Amino acid sequence: MSWVSHKNSRKMKISVKFTNFDKTTYIELNDSQSPKTVKVILDTLPIQVEINRWGDELYTDKTPIVAEEENAQSVVNRLDVAYWPEGHSLCLFYGPTPISKSPDEILPYSPVNIVGKIISKDDILDHIKHSTTVIINKMLEK
Repeated sequence: MSWVSHKNSRKMKISVKFTNFDKTTYIELNDSQSPKTVKVILDTLPIQVEINRWGDELYTDKTPIVAEEENAQSVVNRLDVAYWPEGHSLCLFYGPTPISKSPDEILPYSPVNIVGKIISKDDILDHIKHSTTVIINKMLEK
């Protein structure tokens, strides 16, 4: 595993490959806010799981990733990636959820551990209408 260090935080890229169509989203994990959670995620990958849409959030079904709340947030930013302890799920936030009170506010269902950012240029949301299978894996350094 190869980490890039920046001022006491470590970063690593992972991929989310959508098996039903030829699309992959890239995420940069950053352990600055939730280091224990990021470690558990990396130790658990690769995983194959269903991903679903809730407003402008994509969230996985229950995964084998198990972590406690760690600096959990009730409001997130666009393109944040989080771990949802209540559902043992990864969440990708592209915009407001059904419980957001305004277009500028992104509210998870319950507090989440921020673990990284979506770094892909493509917005995958247009392709997700129903549950679809994804493979989440570490990216190998060249």
